[in-house]
Amino acid sequence: MADLETYRNKRDFSRSPEPRGRRRRQRAGSAEYVIHKHDASRLHYDLRLEDEGVFRSWALPKGPSLEPGEKHLAVEVEDHPLDYGKFEGVIPEGYGAGTVMVWDRGEWRVTGKHDDGQIDLELEGEKLKGAWTLKRMRGRGGGKEDGKQWLMIKRHDEKGARVPGSLDDLSVDSERSMARIAEEEGGSESADRDSSSKSSSRSSSSQSPANESKASSQRASDKRKATAATENKLPDVSQMEGACKTKLPKEPAAQLATLVDEAPTGDNWFHEIKFDGYRILTRLEKGRAQLITRNGHDWSERFPEITQAMNELSLQSALLDGEVVALRRDGISDFRSLQRSLSEEKTGKLVYQIFDLLYLDGVDLRDTPLHERKRLLATLFEALNLPKRTPLRYTDHVEGQGREFFEEASRKGLEGVVSKRADAPYRGRRNRDWVKTKTERQAEFVVGGYTDPQGSRAGFGSLLIGAYDNGKLRYCGRVGAGFSNAQLREWERTLSRSRRKTSPFVERDIPDAKVTHWVTPKRVIDVNFSEWTHDGRLRHPRFRGIREDRDPKDIELEQQRGPSPSGETSMADAQHPGRPGGGAKAEANGKHSGSGQEAGGKRKHESGKVAGVKLTHPDRVLFKEGEITKQDLAEFYAAQADWLLPGLIERPLTLLRCPGGIDADCFVQKHPSDTTPDNLPSVRIKEKSGSHDYLYVRHIGDVIALAQLGSIELHVWNSRIDDLERPDQLVFDLDPAPDSDWQDVIDVAHALREALAELELTAFLRTTGGKGLHLVVPLKPLADWDTAKAFAEAVCQRCADKQPDKLTLNMSKQARRGKVFLDYLRNGRGATAVASYSVRAKPVAPVATPVRWGDLGSSLRPDGYTIDNLPRRLASLKRDPWDGFEDARQALTKKRCRDAGMEV
Repeated sequence: MADLETYRNKRDFSRSPEPRGRRRRQRAGSAEYVIHKHDASRLHYDLRLEDEGVFRSWALPKGPSLEPGEKHLAVEVEDHPLDYGKFEGVIPEGYGAGTVMVWDRGEWRVTGKHDDGQIDLELEGEKLKGAWTLKRMRGRGGGKEDGKQWLMIKRHDEKGARVPGSLDDLSVDSERSMARIAEEEGGSESADRDSSSKSSSRSSSSQSPANESKASSQRASDKRKATAATENKLPDVSQMEGACKTKLPKEPAAQLATLVDEAPTGDNWFHEIKFDGYRILTRLEKGRAQLITRNGHDWSERFPEITQAMNELSLQSALLDGEVVALRRDGISDFRSLQRSLSEEKTGKLVYQIFDLLYLDGVDLRDTPLHERKRLLATLFEALNLPKRTPLRYTDHVEGQGREFFEEASRKGLEGVVSKRADAPYRGRRNRDWVKTKTERQAEFVVGGYTDPQGSRAGFGSLLIGAYDNGKLRYCGRVGAGFSNAQLREWERTLSRSRRKTSPFVERDIPDAKVTHWVTPKRVIDVNFSEWTHDGRLRHPRFRGIREDRDPKDIELEQQRGPSPSGETSMADAQHPGRPGGGAKAEANGKHSGSGQEAGGKRKHESGKVAGVKLTHPDRVLFKEGEITKQDLAEFYAAQADWLLPGLIERPLTLLRCPGGIDADCFVQKHPSDTTPDNLPSVRIKEKSGSHDYLYVRHIGDVIALAQLGSIELHVWNSRIDDLERPDQLVFDLDPAPDSDWQDVIDVAHALREALAELELTAFLRTTGGKGLHLVVPLKPLADWDTAKAFAEAVCQRCADKQPDKLTLNMSKQARRGKVFLDYLRNGRGATAVASYSVRAKPVAPVATPVRWGDLGSSLRPDGYTIDNLPRRLASLKRDPWDGFEDARQALTKKRCRDAGMEV
């Protein structure tokens, strides 16, 4: 049990600058680690791992082990408060006297055992990266001796074992050496201290106004010297091609990229990663920075850390172009994280990716060719000698190889590629000198109205969105998915303040006009979607975030539609031949839509790549019956992406992997392993055994990456990663005994549906691809896991009491004979159920398939839909079998729980 009493009893906080600290609640997400270098009676290092709200700590007399197989002694010491992770200074005479440096910091995760005698872990820090094991040493008799002696063992991995370069002796926080820390902090012992407000980088004593003024003058002098030194390292920019001496532009405009089908080929193109963030032009005048959005707003105060970093540059005047992003652990930008950072005003970890230099010290470079500007920008970054923890980053590029670069971006799950003509000047408008190629369908739209919520959904039902076409707002569809409950309420309050009487859209015929509220079109949102329909509507749109940096009038329909990605039209047609504009050609050719089969049944493999993901051994047979290969599985998931993804994305996963096929060894996987691609996203979840990472998916490329690993079955939590502790659906599993009758399963399903309807809950039906059925109930994510599980049990018990001859809640084989087992346990925290449209690891590759209640009869079989015949069924549907799922969400209120028979 985490305890700070020992830590506090050993210290005199009236003399020591160490933080008193307190135990905190365990944080969700990643756990922190810190390594201190400590020059006490003996020089050593201290490893600290965040666990249960404190730092569990070990002293490393010889430092961390670095070579694979190397073992270093680790002596467990008292727990330290998490505040200690920021401490750097000099401890006075007494316990632990000496200089302390923050030598390394980062994140850690459990990769295997985490118990009283062993911790398998991975570090991802500034200096250390890789896998280690902490193992408790035992005495000869098998005892633990004093229990404090451990070994830190470096394990073999692909990341290598040591820090970049060598064991450098600089702090990762302050970039100070041990000697400098001792010099600057050593005089602090006699100063008055407030232990509750100590900072890891405070000065030895408070400064008087005169001293502060003197220090300010010294900083200004230092900056002037640094500026001169930087200028001496740069070429004479006034002599560059196209350069012009002039004043710094007051209202610079950003150059914009045109959406195209494929990344251009040829050596005269530079290709950069397309970031998923906010485009920012930075204007430096007299050493002071102004951060400007592409629609001219000053956001300097919204990104204070970046603004401060720009102010500290040894530059007097400059104009730079880049994008502010939030980076995940794998280095990929994440727009949702960026929006969360802004809303919570926690912007310290944001990064400014700078990709162009337009003006420098009195010289306008916008007419200078891009290749010269990029060369100068790289030289400038080198001359500035930025600190290691700066939020400012140079954005590199690849010359030529556009197609290959785009394929690599797709494989890594990036948003796309921006390609720029190397010989082109910078123009503050959209043209084809800059083009962008996206790896998935995403665009921006203007909000013109909203519908009333259905059922007990809060806020609004969906937003009506459009884009401008020759100055007129064209209707593009509705989006209701992707909003949290808080966003639903916030948006409804915001939109209600800008309501108007008439529609802003040019079309007269707008769906659901009778329940629509029109608003002034002044808000822009970012949306993911599967495709455009033939009549100009979005299919399966999902809200990603609001774009405060966009002017609604700039959202042009032509740019949002763009060209269809190569092959997408044909895939959409093949997938939906029964829908408007779809599939007549595919059906005429006698092909199974999306199955990869020709009319005669022979599968044709054009290549080993699906959705930009390269498959190894694509022809490996995973299902002997039907000779279904890895590529068949991947192509099925890719072709049915818009059916599969809505119930799958951003939910923690449990996988059933069968790399050698279903007749070979299969195994369950919850956490990332050494074979898991680094670009697959994961979320850290606290459990009884410690914190563990769980995989999830964001788009079809992630699903195909899992298929490449031999993942056949996809099982999901009943909650999403952004609200893990509150389930948004219930799953009731009807599992018949081998000797039970299928009609009994049908009868139980109808009875359970009626019981839920009496509680004003709507149940949706799914075949499992196995022996039984699932009833899935959409919820508003308000109740916790214990409430959801208890509610599900109460409903099942009521049904069992009414039909004891047909169903049971007892999972023993003896009690289940001739009955249907009603499993409510899939509603507990960490429990999973197979995802809709997931293939099952059974002969002929059956698929868990949502169906209509009207389909439930003697001819419906729980494993009747397969990887081969399901695409044809989906192509024939005019409506989603689960149409209305989102609108049917209800809350597990106290009244509803009491009515179910729960004790509330």
